[in-house]
This record gives sequence, structure tokens and C-alpha cells, in this order.
Amino acid sequence: MQDITLKLIQDNWIDTQQFNLASQESERTGKSIWASLIKLGFLSSEDVAIFFAQETGIPYVRVSDYSISSEVLNLVEEGFCRENLFIPLFKVKEKLYIAMINPLDTALVDRITKITGLDIEPLISNIESINSALDTYYGLSEEAFAIEKFVFKQQPLRKIGYWREQERLPLKIPVYLQLDDKEIKLHYSSPIEGTTCNISHGGTAVGLNIFLFIPKGVKVNLEFKPKHDLNSSSPLNIKAKGEIIYCRMEKEQRYFLGIKFIQIDDESRNKLITLAGKYGQK
Repeated sequence: MQDITLKLIQDNWIDTQQFNLASQESERTGKSIWASLIKLGFLSSEDVAIFFAQETGIPYVRVSDYSISSEVLNLVEEGFCRENLFIPLFKVKEKLYIAMINPLDTALVDRITKITGLDIEPLISNIESINSALDTYYGLSEEAFAIEKFVFKQQPLRKIGYWREQERLPLKIPVYLQLDDKEIKLHYSSPIEGTTCNISHGGTAVGLNIFLFIPKGVKVNLEFKPKHDLNSSSPLNIKAKGEIIYCRMEKEQRYFLGIKFIQIDDESRNKLITLAGKYGQK
């Protein structure tokens, strides 16, 4: 165990078990112990920055605590700041204070000195704090909008042929999806809630709205839950298996899914078609 990481335990930042788990993760991924500690949730990036500040004696700063003047921002170019992950904070007489993720990078400090003609006082900050400030003061990087150059050059998306092979019957009932594909894992195990929009006249496919993107080809388990049975007041659950034929983004991060049934019994299919007549316009 290196002396610097041993200090984490001695100073009660983490315990021995957390260190061992992070070491195993570091060995598995080939990333540093620091990245592993953050990934596992034992430390935040701010914790790490504060720890190094204490060990080096270089003050830690939270960039959001300061209001940076335009005169100070104009001392260095935005692109240079983004490329090297630093931001100027304030100028006191002939000294420029800058927030950096690595204030011990003497080569970078020398470059900033030559560019500004000022004495540089580097301070420690964490990457999220610096990136947030860069976006706040300079605006989002133009790379965030690079897609604009291509939007109108693309050919319109081809519609999936099968989707209009049959007449669509309106159907608006709650539906719950569970992914049946090992290639896609979600951070939660609860079913995905959605609402059906329509069903094909022959009951071979269904369209529905959900809040999550699911790619074409993924198999799903479906459970339709209209409020009541067709002939009684008891709840009705209809189950089926399907495959995503396409997923189209709607407004406000809602997605429209086209799903073909790959497993549904005749009774369930007939119930859905009948429900289309009962709930379709509601």
C-alpha cells in the first residue's frame, strides 16, 4: 500500500475494506485507485480534491463560490481553458489565481504565465466544478451543437413497412414492459410504465408511448392492465411477448414504440382487439 493511499485510511476518509474493494476494482479495470474509489461511491471527486489539497498545502476552491469578472476571463482563451481543465478566478495586483485539477502541472502553469504575463497562483478544484464554471461563463461548448451541421443533410428516416400493413385501431390502456434481453440492463428492476396508442386490426402489433428509449430488435414482456374486465368489474391483466420494431422519440423525452407480438394466445389477442373498441376513444 502506497503512503498516500495509506493516509486515506489513517485520516478516516475510507476504511480498509473499502480500500481493498477499490484496489480490486483498480486492478480489474486498469484505472487508478482514485477513479475506483469514486466509481464505487466511497469518495466523491470533491473529496479527492480536498484530500490532495490537505496533503500538498495548496488551497482547495469551489469555483461556484466566486463571481468571475469578464476582464479575468478574457486573459485566457476558452479553448485553452477547456483543453487543460482550468479556469481563471480573480486577479490581485499582478497575480492571477486559477482553479486547476492538477496545480502541480508546472509546465501548464508556465504556459499560462507566458500567455498572461502575470504571476500564477494555482489552486485545486475538482473537474465537475471547473467544467460547470466553464459552461456557465463561456456557454456550452460548440461541440455540444455539432449535430446541427448534419440535421438537414440526413435523408428522412424510412418508415417501417409492416407498421401500416394493416388498419390501426385506437387503443388507450396502461401497459407495463419488462426487458427480456440480457444485452440491455437498467438501473432498476421495476416494470416500465407506458400507455398503448393503437393496435393492428389483426392484433399482430401494438403501438405505445413510454419514457425510455429501447432499440430495435429487443424482446420485451408486456402486461396490459385495463381498469376492468370486459364483462365484469374485476381487474384484467393480459400478457404477451413482443419485439421492438422501431422506437421514435416524441416531444418531452417520450418515445413511441412499434412492437410486434411474438407470443400471445388467441384469447388475449381477441380481448385487446375488443378493448380497442371499448377504450379506443377514451
